[in-house]
Amino acid sequence: MDSNQTFRSISLEKYEGIKNFITSKYRITLSREKKPGLIESFDILYEEGIKVHYYKTGTLLFQSSPSNKTFRSLIEETANKFSLGEVNIPKKIPQAKLSSDFDFLIGCDEAGAGETFGSMFLVCSSFSKENLHTIQSFIDRKDIKEFSEYEITERFNKIKGHCMFYQKRYEAHQIDEGNKNTLLDRGYIELIKSATNGKQNLCVIIDDYGIKREMRLFLDQLKQNKHEVIVETKADENYTACQIASIAARKARYDEIKYLNKQHSIQDPISGKMLSPGSGNASNPNTRDYLEAYRRRYPNNELPSFVRKKWSNVRDLERKFSSRSLDEF
Repeated sequence: MDSNQTFRSISLEKYEGIKNFITSKYRITLSREKKPGLIESFDILYEEGIKVHYYKTGTLLFQSSPSNKTFRSLIEETANKFSLGEVNIPKKIPQAKLSSDFDFLIGCDEAGAGETFGSMFLVCSSFSKENLHTIQSFIDRKDIKEFSEYEITERFNKIKGHCMFYQKRYEAHQIDEGNKNTLLDRGYIELIKSATNGKQNLCVIIDDYGIKREMRLFLDQLKQNKHEVIVETKADENYTACQIASIAARKARYDEIKYLNKQHSIQDPISGKMLSPGSGNASNPNTRDYLEAYRRRYPNNELPSFVRKKWSNVRDLERKFSSRSLDEF
């Protein structure tokens, strides 16, 4: 499925029916944005955000990550219920094929790059060619982004005895202070150097997240040393080495978020409810509610150290609270 799903010739009456159907299943929040030709927009609040826009032309637009399982099911269910027409679901792309002229595989991926809370975890996996088919059998399906926390932990425990993982963690303040792609470049260079140490005939695979000059020079050096280098978008979908690096990175991220939720609950001074930080995703209701409750309870304190203070949703909240008296809350 694409990140955009468009349906046309939607009457206002049908749009209202669709919105009511969605609100019966999910919590939504209306947007205040006023764009030419736009009638209404709203966000569906779930673990991964979904945006919906309805235009005067009768166009209904849904937006989210194409890997978002909830997005897929919502689109399909809505299209079927209201006879909206075809949904853009492409055929599965087969696992990318590798040349056989290597002895070791190294794959790279990260977790938590775009979240509001917590660290970003970078992981490089390293394993011999002989272990490739065994590791593939443990994954057993292609779209690992749909794995639950339980499935991630289960796969990680099966895989870890058949490969090596090299991990680097960037805390919230480091992400605030630096450029994300520069941090990724330098972190992966460090990890790949550790993973390649003493090994020959390597195949190194990394997602093209927008790598910069420093990383490109490093990868060129690997090529000059007769190693195979693959740089592709969606490498975590198409290469086992990157898939298991993603599993390890997500496992580390899940562990940190569980710790944050255990250690940093607060009581909302208005509702009296105990709130935990949630998943850290900007669209997660727990994440937003936690930030607002923290600011109500501690109006003059710095936000907790695990909050990425330069993220737009955090800056928006700070502006909201600084421009209104606390009595309003």
